[in-house]
Amino acid sequence: MKITRRTAMQAAVGGLTVAASAELGITPSQAENLKKVTVRLAFTYNGHRSPYLLGVDKGFYKQEGLDVDVLEGRGMTSSMQLVASQQDTFAIVDPPSLMLGVAQGMPIKTVAQVYQISPNALISWQEYGINQPADLKGKKVATLQGDMTTTMLYALLAKNGVPASDVRIIASDGGTRNQTFLAKRTEAITGFPNDSYLSLSATAGGGLKYFTYASFGIDTMGDSIVAHASTIEKSPEVVRAFVKASLRAYDYALRNPEEAIASLKMRAPNINVGVEVEKLKATAALLRAEGDKDGIVGLSVESRWKATQALMKEFGGLTTGITDVTTYYTNDFIK
Repeated sequence: MKITRRTAMQAAVGGLTVAASAELGITPSQAENLKKVTVRLAFTYNGHRSPYLLGVDKGFYKQEGLDVDVLEGRGMTSSMQLVASQQDTFAIVDPPSLMLGVAQGMPIKTVAQVYQISPNALISWQEYGINQPADLKGKKVATLQGDMTTTMLYALLAKNGVPASDVRIIASDGGTRNQTFLAKRTEAITGFPNDSYLSLSATAGGGLKYFTYASFGIDTMGDSIVAHASTIEKSPEVVRAFVKASLRAYDYALRNPEEAIASLKMRAPNINVGVEVEKLKATAALLRAEGDKDGIVGLSVESRWKATQALMKEFGGLTTGITDVTTYYTNDFIK
């Protein structure tokens, strides 16, 4: 058999998980009885979502009786559709995307709200003096086609009284978007401060700045773990196990970021380790919202869901609303 980089990587990961199983005292027969599930990320493997990979390598999921495959995605809409059609067990989706999906009839629900704060941000070259939405008038912004950062950019402009027609919004795929910005064919780009901002800064050698959408009234939530309604109803033990192990993985990863990025590097060998470590570290601030007295990671707060729905109805393209916002989420799997 021809040994490729992919097969070598799979062998390395497989060897690590076998070792982890032995260390955890999981016998071969127990390993055979693990429940196989998948989790679909929003996009490619990266630092701020590396805890799911770490959870696999540390055996956290195996300890809960799960054999988890962490899969790359092609955007949150695509990831939601794969869960809605039950091709994947779980997906990483933000509440604004989920609300639009539910409005379209997708039978999905959030089972753990990991990021209490959305990392949506507008990144720009310092030389153009873009400090607020009004500064985007007459400027060009590189965006990602079909991405929530793009949808919410329109909401950001509307919320702050900036006509979208005054801003040239250029939508493309991820690689083209970054190249366009780095070549200074646009003054700004959409992204996350705990992801693309750090990557772009490293590539450009500095000279960048950003402001978050939340700073100007578009205060929503970020990554959540989403499952199909049928999975929640018929296999609650699987959902509980996955949520427990995932939150454990985030806790461990944020305390041991280099170890988490080592798991990432096994799947993505060409990463800049230092940048990815910084992405993971920058994620810690997103797990708790300002004024959150309980600070329970993964817990959905009703008032924040209501506020997000109201914002989406006014500015985000949500045409219908739900009186009982617990239709969107459940806290049954959070301690």
